[in-house]
Amino acid sequence: MRNGLGTAALVLGIIGVLCGLVPILFWAAGILAVLALVFGSIGIGRARSGQATNKGTAIWGTSLGAVAAILAVIGLVISVSIIDDAVDDLDGTGGKKDTSSTAPTRPGTDPGDQRAEQDAGDSGDPDTLRFGETFAYDDGVKVTVAQPVSYRPGMYALGHSEGNKARTVKITVVNGTDRAVNLDLTTVTFKDADGAEAQKIFDGDLPRELAGKLPPGKEAVATYAVSLPDDAARTLEVQVEPGFLRYDSATWAGGSG
Repeated sequence: MRNGLGTAALVLGIIGVLCGLVPILFWAAGILAVLALVFGSIGIGRARSGQATNKGTAIWGTSLGAVAAILAVIGLVISVSIIDDAVDDLDGTGGKKDTSSTAPTRPGTDPGDQRAEQDAGDSGDPDTLRFGETFAYDDGVKVTVAQPVSYRPGMYALGHSEGNKARTVKITVVNGTDRAVNLDLTTVTFKDADGAEAQKIFDGDLPRELAGKLPPGKEAVATYAVSLPDDAARTLEVQVEPGFLRYDSATWAGGSG
C-alpha cells in the first residue's frame, strides 16, 4: 500500500499550523500548507482507488494544510502591519514651527537687547527656533522651549561645577492628538556656545523632567537645569525629541539669559 503521501500530509499540516501560530513564520506556514494540501489530495485519491488505506490520515493532513494556509495569510497581514509601523517610527513624525507662536520679551529686558541675545544664538539654520517659539508636529503634539533663566543650584545638586553658569529651561509639551503620548523616551540635549554638550544638573528642588503618559488635550511642563562653562555661557542650544524614533527632533537656540 502507498500510504506515504497521506502520512506526509498529516505531518506537514501539523508543522504548518504550528508555524502559522507565529506570525513572522507565515512564509514557512504557507510553504508547508501547500505541500500538505497537495500530498493530502493525492493521498485521498490513492485511498479511493484502493492504492492506500489511510484515507482518514490524508483527510486530516489536507484539513490541517487548509488551516495552515489561513494562518499564513493572517500572519502575512500582521507582519506587514508591524513592518509598516516600524518604518513609520523610524521615519519619525515631522512638523514645523507654529507660526502663531512668537518669542516673548522677558520682563525688564529691552526688546533690542533680547533680540541681540537671540541673534547671538542663531545657528543660521532656518529650521532652528528661537526660545519661546513652538514646534508643532503633524499629529498635533506641540513643544515649546522657554527662554533660559539663571538660577542658583541647591546645596545637594549634582552636575554643577564651581565657576560655571547655571541655567534652567522650561519645556512644555501639549498633546493635541486623540491618544495618549508616551513621554518616557523623551530626549533633551543641551549645547553651549562652543557646541559642546552641556552638563545637566540634577537638583531635587526642580520640577520633574518629562515622563509618563500625557493624555489627549493635556500639557506637561518640566524644568531642566544645565551647567555652562563661564566662557561658553553666552548662548545655549536645546534639542528636544518627545519620543525616541517616533518624533523628529526640534532645535531651539539663543542667548542663555
